[in-house]
This record gives sequence, C-alpha cells and structure tokens, in this order.
Amino acid sequence: MVFDDLAPRPWAGATAGRRDGDDRCPGALRLHEAADGWLARVRVPGGRVTAAQALALADAAAEFGSGLVDITSRANLQLRGLTADAAGPLAGVLRAAGLLPSASHERVRNVLASPLAGRDPRALIDGSALCAALDRAICADPVLAGLSGRFQFGVEDGAGLLAGADVDVLLAAVGPDEVELVVGGRRTDRRADVSAAAALGTAEARAFLARAGGAWRISSDRGANRGHMTPLAPGSCLEQADGRGATTALVPLGRLDAAQLRGLARLAPELRVSPWRTVTLVDLPDARRAADGLRALGLVLDAATGWHRLTACAGLGACPRARLDVRAAARARGTRRRATDPPEHWSACPRRCGLPAGEVRAVTWTEDGIDADGRIVPDLTAALEAVT
Repeated sequence: MVFDDLAPRPWAGATAGRRDGDDRCPGALRLHEAADGWLARVRVPGGRVTAAQALALADAAAEFGSGLVDITSRANLQLRGLTADAAGPLAGVLRAAGLLPSASHERVRNVLASPLAGRDPRALIDGSALCAALDRAICADPVLAGLSGRFQFGVEDGAGLLAGADVDVLLAAVGPDEVELVVGGRRTDRRADVSAAAALGTAEARAFLARAGGAWRISSDRGANRGHMTPLAPGSCLEQADGRGATTALVPLGRLDAAQLRGLARLAPELRVSPWRTVTLVDLPDARRAADGLRALGLVLDAATGWHRLTACAGLGACPRARLDVRAAARARGTRRRATDPPEHWSACPRRCGLPAGEVRAVTWTEDGIDADGRIVPDLTAALEAVT
C-alpha cells in the first residue's frame, strides 16, 4: 500500500477549506431541491446494501420519486425526483429497512471500504466487520454529529484497494489483528488491534472537531507519491474465502432505475456499490449465472469498456444551474472511449460538480462556449469530436 510518510495530525496547520455557513450536503432527512424534484442522499457505509434494503430503496424511489437512483462518488445512493413532501414517508421506509440508524448522524455516516470487504482472501482483517463497528461508534458519539457531510472515514483491509483514497480518517490493516491510523493521507505512529480500531478512528475525528474547528475536512496533501484507488474491473470474479463467489459490474454513469435495483436484489443476498460506480454481488453460489443476470439488467461486464472512469454531473433537467444535457453527450462518449483513456468528466456549468480528483479530461460549459479539455468549441457535437 502507498501512503505518505509518517506525520501526525496533518490538520494541525492546514485544513481542506473552511465552512461558509450551514452544511448543505443532502441527506435522507434534509432533502436537496434540484431541477427534477427533490433529492435524498442515503448513506450506506462500506457501500453495503442487503437485498431487502435494495428492494426497499427501489420501492421508495418509484413511489416517492422518479424511480432513479444514483451511485455517488463516495459510494452512497441518491434517490432523485422526489416530491416535496417525501421526507417523512421516506424516513419511515429507511428506518424500517435499517438504513437510518441515527437521525442525528445520518449525514456523517460516510465510511468507505472495499467492495470485497469481509470476503477477500487477500485481506489481513475482516473489513466488513470493522466498517460496521466504525459506523456504530460514529452514531454512538454525540460529538461526531458535528462533522460535515463531506467528512470521510475509511477502512483499508490490507488488500490495497483503498490505499490511495481521498479519506480523512483511514483505518489501514498492517497485520492480521492490527490497524494503523492514516490521517488525511498521511501515516501516523498510532496503531490498535482490530477490537479497538473504531475507537481510534472516532477519537481522531473528535480531536479534529476540537482543534480545527470551522473546517469541512482534514487536509489531504496529495503529493506525487500518493497512490490511487484500485478499481475492481467490470466482469471480474473472485472466489471468496468461504468458497462462494463475488462478481462486479459497472453501472454506466452511476445511474440505476428501480427495476434494475429490484433485479440486483434477486441476484444476490447482498450488493456493494463503490466510488467507481460499480456494483459487486457477494456470497454467490454461482458467480457465472449472476454475471448473466447483470448483463440482462443492462450493466457492463467488459473490462475493456469505455464507460470506465467516465462521469458526468446531473445535467440539464436535473440541476437548475445546468446549461447542457451533458449526460446524453457522456452516454455517446461511452460507446467511443477506450478503457485506457484518461478519466473524463462532463459538466453542465463552471462549478463542475462531481469532478474526480487528480488529472481528468474535462468538458465544461462556460459563458464563452464549451471548454473541451482546454479547447473552446461551440456545441456538444464539436466537444465530442474534440475529445475523441
């Protein structure tokens, strides 16, 4: 795994932006108004969703909204097109499904983990169990309700998939029963056994709130030696430590509809969503049969797909600031790109919401025209040609 050198508490002298007013990150209880209706962001720590929970989300998306569910860049789920009065009924559905264990902490339950956590034979610890323990510890600490909705926890189980993640407080396995605290991408000299790891992570978050008040997140000084998250390739299959299987599919532009979500619930007892806009089905008796089911749902299982690392903002009709239908253009790009092409993001306004970290080929609407990776062009057709 690749982390920066030992450096305790990097937030002591630098923080990643300071809060300006109220934290407006959407949640499951406080909805966000968009052009296509209201939006609810449901935190699913570790990206873990049981089949029963997937069915509940699909039903809620269809009953209260447009039936569309987005996978976010932090492996959470967003229900789109909700009615203005949907917050109360939606909260009831989420509580019954076990997706809203704490009303006060629901927006700070941001815990990133490998889609294979608890199943990967390469792992040093059970990342799924630690992720659940960390979530419980966050919800049990009243102080941590004061974190911003952008603050990110993480669990790296030793398999290396999250070694380069942009995470504020990361618990990284260094042995079969030991984790190290990584803060803002920098290693520390603080370690704990797995049973005390969640307390180690929440203590660091409390210290951040106490001594670096007014900041959204811990600084992530990502130098040239920083790693990158390693995505699971679409179509990859893994034999779990218990002999069952797991398989991964890519969700084009990270958007599912209610029917697809119901279909996923029928294929596996549990699914995992990821920041790479993938869905991994775990605990499968027959991974090959599940792969056929994923293809039938319209998901991508080709490792050479051009959909890999292609993203877009909500776009015209979904955001009041949007000036272009960038999602339609991005869908056209998905059929033209190569898997080896650099990350690419299409934005319908200069805010460039959802832009991934690092070097990205960006297509952005501006007052002067469309900036197609540094070249100003008049329309989306020209933008598609410019980046091809």
